[in-house]
Amino acid sequence: MNGGMKVYIIGAGPGAADLITVRGSKVLGKADIVFHDALIPEEMWRWCRADILRVDVGKRCGEDRPGRQDTIHRELVEAARRYRTVVRLKGGDPCVFGRGGEEIAHLAAHGIEWEVVPGISAGVGGASLLGLPLTHRDHASSVILLTASQAESGTLVDIPWHLLSSGRITIVFYLCMGKVGNLAQQLIRNGLAPATPAACLSRISWPDQKTVSGTLASIASAVEASKIMTPGLFIVGDVVAFWEKMGRIGKIQGAFAHG
Repeated sequence: MNGGMKVYIIGAGPGAADLITVRGSKVLGKADIVFHDALIPEEMWRWCRADILRVDVGKRCGEDRPGRQDTIHRELVEAARRYRTVVRLKGGDPCVFGRGGEEIAHLAAHGIEWEVVPGISAGVGGASLLGLPLTHRDHASSVILLTASQAESGTLVDIPWHLLSSGRITIVFYLCMGKVGNLAQQLIRNGLAPATPAACLSRISWPDQKTVSGTLASIASAVEASKIMTPGLFIVGDVVAFWEKMGRIGKIQGAFAHG
């Protein structure tokens, strides 16, 4: 088969298969081969042809072996030279902590045409699905998205602490749940009050979705007690208190296990 020399980098959205964009599902429908992340629901393949080639290149939470991304880069280039329609399918949005930028750069360097099909980022869409507003006129005027995988030790680097402690900001971490306690303590040490509202959201829109909430001082214990699954989101800020209040009065539907 002659290669099409083009790779589509598609965002699958925050979880459930029907949260992919219409364009994303259409491109999947004509794909010959799909290199996909680990957390892609089985139902996602309903958008594809029966003879689709599926290649699992996902990195599980906390796992990023040396050279693994380089292997993905090489496989994408080789596939583009062999297959007509190649897809790189990523959870959330490809360009939000998805290393989409690195893959774009590698494809371009090898003369491979690329196209990004945006997806709903888990850090934004996951919260919205549960009615947790990341911004609110009375509670938060800005949002910062962070990843806890910047260092193996879990120590945050290059973080604008002066902004995080200024109030009226929502902090969203993409992370493994085992790092919540460490991060909560770092936030407290760097100026956030122990009573700052905090929540963890896991596998949102999946059948086993789960949430826990509390404060920076209590969230680690709540996560441990609930056995909430990894990976997920760790959200910090006054919008969490608003979300809890709405849940209690029944205006927003969701599962709350308070820490």
